[in-house]
Amino acid sequence: ALPAPPATMRPTVLLIALAAGRGCFHPDTTVTLEDGSRKPLGSVALGDRVKSWDAEQAAASTQVVDGVWWSRGDLYRIFIGNQSVLATADHPFWSHSKQSLVSLAPNVTEEKYGLAGVRLMDADEALADEAGAPVRLTGAATLEERDARVLTLTVRNHHWFFANGVRVHNKGGCFDPSTPVALADGSSTSL
Repeated sequence: ALPAPPATMRPTVLLIALAAGRGCFHPDTTVTLEDGSRKPLGSVALGDRVKSWDAEQAAASTQVVDGVWWSRGDLYRIFIGNQSVLATADHPFWSHSKQSLVSLAPNVTEEKYGLAGVRLMDADEALADEAGAPVRLTGAATLEERDARVLTLTVRNHHWFFANGVRVHNKGGCFDPSTPVALADGSSTSL
């Protein structure tokens, strides 16, 4: 049985999919919207317009959310600047200092998502903020919560969104075709 999504996320089309252990964030993690405001990831709905990153233009862009993906996973607190983000070890972030994807578990990230060249997120890493500027990690990542309810999103074109103000990969296209999805009428189907 699929978990019921929050009532605020019940559109009449594809609603949620179980991400089958995919890299994700705590539902309270903020996502930057196109107007620069932020809202909790757990409140993001299909069709919302979020700030993204156009790597070819090296500039911020706006993209439409086309998937909200719920799962369970162990959450690590990653200390960034004067804040932190709760993420699974395999979620890919953009490293400003290495100019590549990084995660706390790069081999797992590459294997799960078919991404190449993912590097280890070091304690002195500089991630990228919404303007593309560096934001330094300010402490070692620590295990915060085991088997937590987590989620991520996918956007239409560029594979980026901003979680608590730092650039993260949305891993679009990485979900198994057999991943079950819940529809608004309560039925389920495969992707």
